Parts: sequence; structure tokens; C-alpha cells
Amino acid sequence: MKIVVILLFLCFGCNNGSNETLLTPEKIDELLVKNTFKASNNLELPYRLFSPYNQSVEKKPLIVFLHGRGDRGSDNSPKTYHEFGFVTNLNSLVSKQLQSKYPSYIVVPQCSAKTENEEWAKWVGNSPETPFDGLGEDGSYILNDEPSASGQAALRLIENLIENKNIDKDRIYIIGLSMGGFGVWEFTARKPNLFAAAVPMAGYSDPFQIENIKHIPFWIFHGSTDKWNPVEGSRTMYNLLLEQDADVTYTEYKNTGHGDAFKKAFNEPELLSWLFSKSKNSN
Repeated sequence: MKIVVILLFLCFGCNNGSNETLLTPEKIDELLVKNTFKASNNLELPYRLFSPYNQSVEKKPLIVFLHGRGDRGSDNSPKTYHEFGFVTNLNSLVSKQLQSKYPSYIVVPQCSAKTENEEWAKWVGNSPETPFDGLGEDGSYILNDEPSASGQAALRLIENLIENKNIDKDRIYIIGLSMGGFGVWEFTARKPNLFAAAVPMAGYSDPFQIENIKHIPFWIFHGSTDKWNPVEGSRTMYNLLLEQDADVTYTEYKNTGHGDAFKKAFNEPELLSWLFSKSKNSN
């Protein structure tokens, strides 16, 4: 009986054959170090940064994650990454096991909630008095000439990290869900030469930006029964990118709502390897 108990104990911490103990939420929170970036627009942008264990001279990719609307604020709490499956799933990218395969930096900025309309994206009609005006029933909007304060600050933060960390500027990847999905379409349109690959999940988008972003590989995700952000927006962007012979993949989950689509997406077995295979040198 003692032998059985010992064997069960030894296997409890195993992760798909690895001897590495599963990361606790507390350990993940510790590894995603809290920081604040003072942007040129005077916004103090909270963010989390994970740095790779392997600090060799070889430059590493950077993954940017943009959270959803409900996680706005200034507390820099775990809510900013709680839906980011590449961090919180059992096979966490911040574990030594996954970092040995995919060494990388991860940055998670937090969007401000200083006004009701503050988002990663900024569209025509979006104002403190009319935060959702300009969003079409077809999942589209028209990009505003100027970015939001948080969007502008986050883009500058990414550039600052590239300047000051050992980051491979040809392998900057951006992932976002819901409001963060808006942000993926937005950031790639405003900085089309910055990103090597993009993963928008259930966001609105501007179809008039296709010419700017057609060279960027996209993997788009949406649930077919999303009640918050219309699936038609993702379908439209996919078809428009296809027409441009773009490197685009679209996954639509049948009978799946808003939040459940994110969970399924982060469990796609090929998504992580797809992401890390992309480089601006090879696009």
C-alpha cells in the first residue's frame, strides 16, 4: 500500500510525461512581473512582462496579449491574463518545459478605464458619450484617424521593449480576444510592419484596412453563436484576405458563444507551433 501511495504522489506533478511540477496560479503571477510604462501621451500603462529563462545572446520572439473589455483598469491584477490560455493552461508557455521549446518574451498590457469609451481600438463614432456608436451589426467599424490613448501607449510599449530587450524584431506576435480582438485588427492596421503573425479572437474590424495588413499571417477565431460580437465580422475579414491570397486561417466553432470560443482556440493543438513558425523574414 505504501508503494502505491508513493507512485501516485510522484505522478501528481507530471505534465504529459514531464517531471516538471505544474505551475500554480501564484507562480504564474510571480513570473509575469508587474511594470508600468509612462507613454509619450502621459498615460501610465500597467503591464506584465515575462522574460525567458534562457538569457543567451540569441534574440527571442515577443508575444503580445490584449485582454477583453471587462479587464480594463489600472490594478495590473491577474484578470489581465486570466483568459490567456497560453499562460494559464496546464501546458503554460511560462513553464521551463515549454520555454525550452519556445523561448520567448510575453507582454500583457492593461487597457485604461479612464473613460467609458476607452478601448484598445478607436473607431469613428466612439466617444465618452457614445462609446459603442459606429459599431455595425455586421461586425465592422471604420478606423479613427487617431488611436485610443491605451492603444497608442501599448504600441509604443512594444517598440520600447524591442529597443531595450533581447527581442527578435522579425518575430513579434499579437493575440487578443473580444476587445483585444478589436485591438489585434487595430494594431496590425496602424503598425503593419511591426507584426509577424496575428491571432484575433471574436473582435470587430475595419474591412477597409485589408490592403495594409494582407501580408501578415492571420489565424482568426470566432464562435458561430456569439451574442456580443457578430461572427460576420470575422467571416468578412477572412474572405477579404483570401481574395488577396493572404496567409490566413479561419476557425469558426459551431454552436459556440463568446467566451467558450477563446477556451477552444487556446486548446487548438497546432496554434502555438503555427505562431512560432512565422517570421517577417519568411512571410
